[in-house]
Amino acid sequence: MDARYKQANKEAILSLLLTFIYLLGWIICAYCVSDNSGFLGLPLWFELSCIMVPVGFVLLCWMVVKFQFKNISLEQTK
Repeated sequence: MDARYKQANKEAILSLLLTFIYLLGWIICAYCVSDNSGFLGLPLWFELSCIMVPVGFVLLCWMVVKFQFKNISLEQTK
Protein backbone atom coordinates (compact mmCIF):
# COMPACT_ATOMS: atom_id res chain seq x y z
CA MET A 1 0.00 0.00 0.00
CA ASP A 2 1.22 3.46 -0.88
CA ALA A 3 2.36 5.62 2.05
CA ARG A 4 -0.10 8.31 0.97
CA TYR A 5 -3.02 5.95 1.56
CA LYS A 6 -1.71 5.01 4.98
CA GLN A 7 -1.45 8.68 5.94
CA ALA A 8 -4.91 9.43 4.52
CA ASN A 9 -6.41 6.51 6.46
CA LYS A 10 -4.68 7.69 9.65
CA GLU A 11 -6.05 11.22 9.18
CA ALA A 12 -9.56 9.89 8.47
CA ILE A 13 -9.52 7.76 11.63
CA LEU A 14 -8.27 10.71 13.69
CA SER A 15 -11.01 12.94 12.26
CA LEU A 16 -13.66 10.37 13.11
CA LEU A 17 -12.22 9.97 16.61
CA LEU A 18 -12.27 13.75 17.11
CA THR A 19 -15.92 13.80 16.03
CA PHE A 20 -16.85 11.17 18.61
CA ILE A 21 -14.87 12.93 21.33
CA TYR A 22 -16.69 16.20 20.62
CA LEU A 23 -20.08 14.51 20.58
CA LEU A 24 -19.37 12.64 23.81
CA GLY A 25 -18.10 15.81 25.52
CA TRP A 26 -21.12 17.79 24.44
CA ILE A 27 -23.58 15.11 25.55
CA ILE A 28 -21.90 14.71 28.95
CA CYS A 29 -21.84 18.46 29.58
CA ALA A 30 -25.36 19.07 28.29
CA TYR A 31 -27.16 16.22 30.01
CA CYS A 32 -25.09 15.23 33.05
CA VAL A 33 -24.30 18.62 34.61
CA SER A 34 -26.58 20.38 37.07
CA ASP A 35 -28.52 23.57 36.44
CA ASN A 36 -26.37 25.65 38.80
CA SER A 37 -25.27 29.07 37.67
CA GLY A 38 -21.90 29.16 35.95
CA PHE A 39 -19.19 31.80 36.09
CA LEU A 40 -20.80 33.84 33.27
CA GLY A 41 -24.22 33.81 34.93
CA LEU A 42 -25.63 31.26 32.49
CA PRO A 43 -26.60 27.71 33.42
CA LEU A 44 -23.50 25.61 33.99
CA TRP A 45 -24.52 22.94 31.49
CA PHE A 46 -24.85 25.61 28.78
CA GLU A 47 -21.49 27.21 29.54
CA LEU A 48 -19.72 23.87 29.47
CA SER A 49 -21.42 22.36 26.42
CA CYS A 50 -21.67 25.49 24.26
CA ILE A 51 -18.62 27.52 25.30
CA MET A 52 -15.95 25.44 27.02
CA VAL A 53 -16.22 22.21 25.00
CA PRO A 54 -15.98 24.03 21.62
CA VAL A 55 -12.99 26.11 22.81
CA GLY A 56 -11.24 23.01 24.11
CA PHE A 57 -12.10 21.13 20.95
CA VAL A 58 -10.61 23.86 18.74
CA LEU A 59 -7.36 23.54 20.70
CA LEU A 60 -7.47 19.74 20.44
CA CYS A 61 -8.06 19.93 16.67
CA TRP A 62 -5.20 22.39 16.29
CA MET A 63 -2.86 20.00 18.12
CA VAL A 64 -3.92 17.03 16.00
CA VAL A 65 -3.52 18.94 12.75
CA LYS A 66 -0.17 20.40 13.85
CA PHE A 67 1.40 17.14 15.04
CA GLN A 68 -0.38 14.30 13.21
CA PHE A 69 -1.46 15.55 9.80
CA LYS A 70 1.12 15.83 7.03
CA ASN A 71 1.18 17.85 3.86
CA ILE A 72 1.54 15.21 1.14
CA SER A 73 1.48 15.49 -2.60
CA LEU A 74 -1.51 13.94 -4.31
CA GLU A 75 0.29 13.66 -7.62
CA GLN A 76 1.04 10.12 -8.75
CA THR A 77 4.69 9.17 -8.70
CA LYS A 78 6.22 6.35 -10.70
